[in-house]
Amino acid sequence: MKKNLWIATAILVAAITLNSCGTQQTVTTPAVTQVVKDTVVNVEPLKDVISIAEALNMYQNPDKVDATTKKYGYKLKTNYEVYRLDKFSKMYYKNCVPAKLLTADKYEDYPKPLRKGVSSYVAFKDGAIIIAVFNQTAYDNLVAQVKAAGFTLDMPGSEDIYTNGTRTIACYKDGKSVRIQ
Repeated sequence: MKKNLWIATAILVAAITLNSCGTQQTVTTPAVTQVVKDTVVNVEPLKDVISIAEALNMYQNPDKVDATTKKYGYKLKTNYEVYRLDKFSKMYYKNCVPAKLLTADKYEDYPKPLRKGVSSYVAFKDGAIIIAVFNQTAYDNLVAQVKAAGFTLDMPGSEDIYTNGTRTIACYKDGKSVRIQ
């Protein structure tokens, strides 16, 4: 009798356990969200910094680099290498000074801004043009120019990648730089 009672209790506990283990799941349909595109507005480029349109033109026509940079008053340093970080074949800088020279051709850091005007540099590296500025307003203007030039956000992240189908432009907010490739 005690044996039958134990068996009946075991079956009852097993039945309750099997019925209560599952969780109820309901099927829901995902909400449809519409893709919102940035509104393209005409942007007035800063008069002290190379515009995105001019940088794209320099990328397409390397023979126009000297004339464009001279127009804005940029100074040239060739073979500018940031020690263990970056190496640029050409570095044009304006309203900033090169960093401290560590060895014969290696610098401590990227150029440092001066207090006058809009500080910026334009660097050439491995088939890319990098435009860097040192204040948020100038950076926001460059990003707005990228959007106004018809580039759409392809991959957001720490570096937002914009594309127009043939060219890509990476906008790096933390470094306040725009890379055209």
